[in-house]
Amino acid sequence: MPVNAIETAEVDLCGAVNAIFTTSPELQRSLSPRNAGTHYFGNVADAEHFAQALNPSLATPSDCPKRLCDRPLLMFIGAIDAYKLHLHLLEVLAKRHPRWTFCLIGPVGEADPTTDVSALARLSNVHLLGPRPYQDLPAYLSQADVALLPLQLNDYTRNMYPMKFFEYLAAGCSVVATDIPSLRDQADVALLCPPEIDAFESAIERVLSGDSPLQSRRLERASCHTYRRRTQAMLELLGRHGLLPDEPLPPQAPPYHQLRAQCRWSWLWGQWTLFIVRSFERVGATGSAEGWLRRVLRAHPSNIVLLGGLTQRRLQAGDYVEGCRLIERIWLEDGEAELLHQLLFRRGSRPGSRIDQLTLFDALAASAVLPFRYTGYCRVVRTYRAIDAKDEVALRQGVEGLSDLLCQLQQDPDTYRCLKPNRENRAKLLISAQLTRLRALMALNDTRGLDKASLDLIDSTQRYDPFAIDRKTALRMTRNILRSLTVAAVMAWHAKDAERYDRVISEVSRLRDACFHKRFEPIIHSTQEDHRAFADALLTFLSDARWPKDAPEQRPGLEQLVDPVLLVYFPDLRRQRAEKARSFLQSLDPTAES
Repeated sequence: MPVNAIETAEVDLCGAVNAIFTTSPELQRSLSPRNAGTHYFGNVADAEHFAQALNPSLATPSDCPKRLCDRPLLMFIGAIDAYKLHLHLLEVLAKRHPRWTFCLIGPVGEADPTTDVSALARLSNVHLLGPRPYQDLPAYLSQADVALLPLQLNDYTRNMYPMKFFEYLAAGCSVVATDIPSLRDQADVALLCPPEIDAFESAIERVLSGDSPLQSRRLERASCHTYRRRTQAMLELLGRHGLLPDEPLPPQAPPYHQLRAQCRWSWLWGQWTLFIVRSFERVGATGSAEGWLRRVLRAHPSNIVLLGGLTQRRLQAGDYVEGCRLIERIWLEDGEAELLHQLLFRRGSRPGSRIDQLTLFDALAASAVLPFRYTGYCRVVRTYRAIDAKDEVALRQGVEGLSDLLCQLQQDPDTYRCLKPNRENRAKLLISAQLTRLRALMALNDTRGLDKASLDLIDSTQRYDPFAIDRKTALRMTRNILRSLTVAAVMAWHAKDAERYDRVISEVSRLRDACFHKRFEPIIHSTQEDHRAFADALLTFLSDARWPKDAPEQRPGLEQLVDPVLLVYFPDLRRQRAEKARSFLQSLDPTAES
């Protein structure tokens, strides 16, 4: 096997996917550092199928050798490969106990061509039956006195979960198995022992003497490890990570594949229709062009291209009520809203003035149709528009809306383990909303509000674990969460609370260290910003401004905090704009000395 290529591909794959389900605890431990969504789900069984073995009227397979009627019968079902099965152990046991009948069902050497079973085949009490149809396996297991899993203990078996284990239990069989890591929590329903001849011999003798876990307990355990139950548990876990749709998509929603969507006839036809509309508009027939577009839409109400074209024209005309209604309609038809995504995250695509944009995003934020992430970011963007417009009433409304949003996000524990990427991630929305609220309160010079929001931020940050969410999102959030903590540090300085200031420094240091963790190495150079340099600089600035708890007179002057506050306002250190930071600090404490 090309080991190096497979291991490299595994590393890449683990970093690319949203979640990983492993079939052994060892795999879970080894892969967890590569993906926050790594979870352990052992193999399971079709319990109903194998429970047929308990039916007394179940017919014996027609090709079943009569010599398998000899008792006691010890059975193994599965791939017979030398790299995992302890063939020597079976050989010695068969020689020691000629009255024990051993039946091995499964392909020989399928994955390991070096497998040699000639020594076993020579023994008269060992029967190698080869593969048998899946539907006949319960009938074979109904004849077994002991079901065996005689595995070696090596790197492979330490990371495996034998699929046959729960099939054995579901068939009502007593099980003797090697004590591998994945089975250790099943020691109450099976006899687990080291891969040693004497240990296996003793365990088999115990079962044959009637000393084994109760069959009722074995069957109950098997019923808990079925495909349906595991799938339900997996879906619940994906839901907690935010990886399932927030709400059911409309039945007509197409597959999300942009290239395929663009190749559809409706897309081509829609583009051609808009080309004709633009041709009318270029000659000044704007009203006629839109009227014709509406008539075409009445005939083809589900065409996303035409809906998008009309939406853009309504927004440009300042009709934000209908524009919002059309965006909702696009979402219901398509399950996506690319136009809204552009409005939120590409400033150049926003129509009208700042005041116009306030009206637009107010309408979108109030939507009961659009998903939570979109309405949440609408509140964020409208608050920044209020900051730019210096509109105090709009700022107050923005702070109130963001406070409601933050309350929803913080009350949901799943926010802090969301594995959705980037702007779909609830933790990122949480941080964006916190920073925006702080910026709005700074614009309002609301010292009391800033102090309360800063305390809220510190508590929230302590719940945040960058290793528990999507890797790329955690890295991209670094700057915004550190900028928010800078405001919290400034408010601790303003309150002359050295202990609170130290709590902030502790969180900044923790997040800075996380940024340098090997988990982020593969993607650190794929981001536009230098998050590590930013974290280093900010930690240095804030650490230099610390003062002893028992010496309040040593609290530094406001000039020491100018540089970190500049990083709250701007993406890099713009000392030519120092007056902006200095003005904010003086508004907190007009009597503070530089």
